[in-house]
Amino acid sequence: MTVLETAITFQGKTLVEREFYDADDVLDHNIRNSLLQAISGLADEAFGDEIQNFTLGEHSIILITREIEEPINPDNKQNLQMYAIVEKDTDEKTVKKCMEDAMNQFLNRFSVNYIFQKKTRKFRKFPKRLDKIFQDLRLRTEDRFKTLF
Repeated sequence: MTVLETAITFQGKTLVEREFYDADDVLDHNIRNSLLQAISGLADEAFGDEIQNFTLGEHSIILITREIEEPINPDNKQNLQMYAIVEKDTDEKTVKKCMEDAMNQFLNRFSVNYIFQKKTRKFRKFPKRLDKIFQDLRLRTEDRFKTLF
């Protein structure tokens, strides 16, 4: 029951990313955002629904989205997306609760202007907050035991 990686993306650009373990064997880092954006777009356009997770081998990818509006043009609404790559047996409800908490803290902490401008340097300290939010979920079982001793 482990979260390998999590990130917040906007329009295909990673704003915040935290790798707890290398997840490149699950989905190549270079195509990850494009694939996730395409899958979400397909689900929305074709089915009028939001994809919440899918499985690749021994791992699952959990997604949440929030619609945000540009302050200058309120008619311009875009999706802010967060994903987590997890081991297949990880409890999805627990991970989603952490993801919702992270998304709320992110939106409360940072200006929508920064998000629309994709000013990634403004978000540099947020990964430390992700460590606190995901706590034990970011450690594999064997690593949890190592922290006890």
